This record gives sequence, structure tokens and C-alpha cells, in this order.
Amino acid sequence: MEDQGIQDAAIFLMSIGEEEAAEVFKHLSPKEVQKLGETIAKTRSVSHERVDQVMQKFTGAASSQSLLVSDTDNYVRAVLKRALGDDKASLLIDRILQGGDVSGIESLKWMDPLSIAELLRNEHPQIVAAILVHLESDQTAGVLKNFTERTRNEVMLRIATLEGIQPTALKDLNEVL
Repeated sequence: MEDQGIQDAAIFLMSIGEEEAAEVFKHLSPKEVQKLGETIAKTRSVSHERVDQVMQKFTGAASSQSLLVSDTDNYVRAVLKRALGDDKASLLIDRILQGGDVSGIESLKWMDPLSIAELLRNEHPQIVAAILVHLESDQTAGVLKNFTERTRNEVMLRIATLEGIQPTALKDLNEVL
């Protein structure tokens, strides 16, 4: 999010009230929640004119939008690429357009590191290593931070010595998850 967009979003969320803002936050990524939360916490006062400006911008954008999109496939592609970047979007687009489901290891890519760590906490370090190598490095680092030092060391050793994973093993991991 750009700075002006974050400030506008923060003002908007403060204007709509706690319950409605909480509903919006449920649909944001952890990084977006953090950025917006920081911006809201730093906001001390906002003029009535600024609040009106943000609300008019929102209502103008909302009223100019049609509820239906003529080409939904292209719309989904464009929105996901803009929101997630080409790499993450490409993981989902085909499944969404084919009516598929994001499950298994791919579903972990959308979870926050603490949740993943809790999910994997009682798994064997070899299984944890096999799963973590499929996540982005910053997400893997976040997961590892939530493990004990001993578990972290065991998992990192296994990641370092991990050879190729057999496709059947990967299929089994997806089923377990």
C-alpha cells in the first residue's frame, strides 16, 4: 500500500467504527494489518475536512463500480496479480478458474508464521523441513522463530541436507495437511 492509501484507509477505518473495521481487518494479510494498525496508532487528530474528503473518495469509488464485471476471469487474474504479485497469483488463478481448492502445502502460503508453527509443532523435524522448503524464505524464518532452539536446529539441519522430495511423498504431505 502506498502512504496516502494507507492514511486514507486508516481514516476510513476509524470513521466506520470498531465492529465494521474489525470485519475489514479479517480480510487483510498480517502485513497489511500491521501497517494499518501502526498508521492508526500514529494518527492523533484528523480534520473534519480530511475525513469528509476520504469518505467522499470512498463513496465515489464505490458508487462508480458496477457489481457485475463483464469478464470475470480477466478480472480475477488482474486483481490477484495486483494484490499478490505474479508469482503468488499464478499459484491460485488456475485453481480458482477451474473451481479448485487451495489445500495442502499451498494453503500454508496464505497463513501467518505463528499459525503454521502451531500446526507443525508436533510433527517430526523431517516433515517440518519438507514442508518449509516450499514456503517463501521470510515466512519460513517466521515459522522457525516460533520453535524451540532445539527443534529449530533439527529442522534447519534437515533443510540443509534435504535432497529432492519424491512426488508421492509430496502428495502424502498434502493429504496430511
